[in-house]
Parts: sequence; structure tokens; C-alpha cells
Amino acid sequence: MGTVQMLNCARGQATTVSALQEFARKTDNIVFLLQEPWVDRHGNPPSLPNFDLFTPVPTQPKCATYVKRTQGLTATTTFALGASFLGSTLTSTYQTTTMTFTLFNLYSPGRPEPLASILDNIQLPKNCILMGDFNTHHMWWQGTLPQSARTSAATHSIVNWLENNNFRLYNKPGILTYYLRNGGNFSTIDLCFSCG
Repeated sequence: MGTVQMLNCARGQATTVSALQEFARKTDNIVFLLQEPWVDRHGNPPSLPNFDLFTPVPTQPKCATYVKRTQGLTATTTFALGASFLGSTLTSTYQTTTMTFTLFNLYSPGRPEPLASILDNIQLPKNCILMGDFNTHHMWWQGTLPQSARTSAATHSIVNWLENNNFRLYNKPGILTYYLRNGGNFSTIDLCFSCG
């Protein structure tokens, strides 16, 4: 089918634009998820030629999903909550085979509580992928936690929900996914899970 990638842009214009250009340059890339994309003065993230853009709200979205316009691939928004949580159902048809899955693009603003509070609102389809900036620390994906990391009640709620719904983690535990621009902080908070 092709590759799915994600990036937290930390609202940076140069990061958002260059990431989109690089992503579109590779022909096997079909879905790109951004968290904290840069938005223009009208509150819109950049468009990308030959890609459909999905956001949870019309302006000032905290996440954006780009899906390549290609024969046999359709996408629709099936879940949107606030500015930070988006579900897109993708259907791929090749010859006589059809595959459908839902891709959730999640950004938990600054801490795990926003994500923990919405999980029970998600009606999970048979096949789904969760990707995004969970903004939470846990040994499941981080491995040994630094002393500065706190495992909150919200984190435990997220982990319990993931385990109860039989999600599989695709991150390799302990591999860092977040680096503060000034180099002062790093962790594993950008995650990918699937079920079904």
C-alpha cells in the first residue's frame, strides 16, 4: 500500500513546510500525520499538491493528516474531537481485494490528561492504528524511565485502555522520539500502536 509517517512540528513553519516537501518527494509515501503543524495567519496548515488534507477543526488544528490522491485509495474523517484528535478511515482497493482501516492522529497537548480523557469516546473499529504525540512517559515504550519522568494516573489510564483493547506497540522501547530544540530534554512520547 505504501508508507505512513508522522512528525511533531512544534508549530515551526520551516519544519512543517520542509517535512511536507520531503514527504511528497518520495513516491511510496501515502499518508503523513503532523502534530502541532505550523498554521498561516488564517489558521490553516499548508496544503500539499496531490494530497487531501484532514483536520479535526477548520482552523488552528493541533493535528493534520495528509492522504495521497491515488487510484484505489479513499479517505474520510470518522472521528474528530477538539483540535487535537482525528480519526480517518482509509479504504484501499487493489484488483478484487479491499482493505479498510482507521488511522488515528492524536496530539495530547503538553501532558497525558487530554488524551486519557477522550479514549472512552473512541469507537474502535476492527482494524486501527494510533499514532501521535502522547506526551506521556511509561516503561512500556520508554524502557528505563529517567528520574525526572513521572508516571501519572492519566498515564496508567492510557496504558490500561491500550492493554484492554489489545494494542501492539511498534516503537522499540527506549528509542528516543522527542528532542528539545535546545538539546536540554529528550524522551519517548511519539508513539505508534495498532489493533485488529
